[in-house]
Amino acid sequence: MLFLRPDQALELLNVAKDLKETLAVRYPLFNGLSSGETGDGRIEYLDPIERILFMPWRHWKRNCVCKIEAETVKLQAIYSGARKAGPLLRSNKGGHFSREGIYYVVNRVARRTSIPGREGISPRTLKRTFCREWLRTPGNTLAGLQKQLSHKHLWSTAHYLPYVLEDVEIEQNRMMERIMLGQAEPPRLVP
Repeated sequence: MLFLRPDQALELLNVAKDLKETLAVRYPLFNGLSSGETGDGRIEYLDPIERILFMPWRHWKRNCVCKIEAETVKLQAIYSGARKAGPLLRSNKGGHFSREGIYYVVNRVARRTSIPGREGISPRTLKRTFCREWLRTPGNTLAGLQKQLSHKHLWSTAHYLPYVLEDVEIEQNRMMERIMLGQAEPPRLVP
C-alpha cells in the first residue's frame, strides 16, 4: 500500500490499544519519522516547549532536528511519566525498539482495522501519507517538507510528488473540456 486516505489514517489511530501503539503510529503519520528514527528517538532529545526532536543520527546524516506535532508531544509526556532519559518508546524488554520492532507494532495495529490491504501497512506507508497530506495542504511547500524530513537535497523530497495528483486532475479536466468543445488549437509548448 502506498499511502492512506485521511479517514483510513484516523481509523488506524483509533484502533491503537495503548499509548505505545498510538505513539508508534503518530510519529510517522503526523511527523514524518521513519521506523528507525522512531525506534532510536530518545526522551532527552525531545524539547517539549519548542516541540523539536534532535536526532544525532538520521539516515546517513548527523545532527538533524524535526518538528513534532503538539498532541504527539503531550502523549509522549504522559507515556514517559517520570522518565527523563531513555528511548521514546520502550520495547517489552525495557530498551529501545529496532526498526523492525516499530514495523511490527504498526502492522499489528493495522491488522485490527477494516482498511483494504491492511497487511501491507507499515511505518513507510504512514510516512508517505504524512508527505502526501503535507503537500496537499494549501500553503505548505516542498521546501518545508524538505526541512521537516531533514533532506539535504530537494530531489530526495521530490520523490513524494507523484502521490499528489490534484494539479494533474485540474489540467486533465481542462484538456478534456477543450477536446469536448472541439477547440482545435495547436498545443502550446510553453506557458
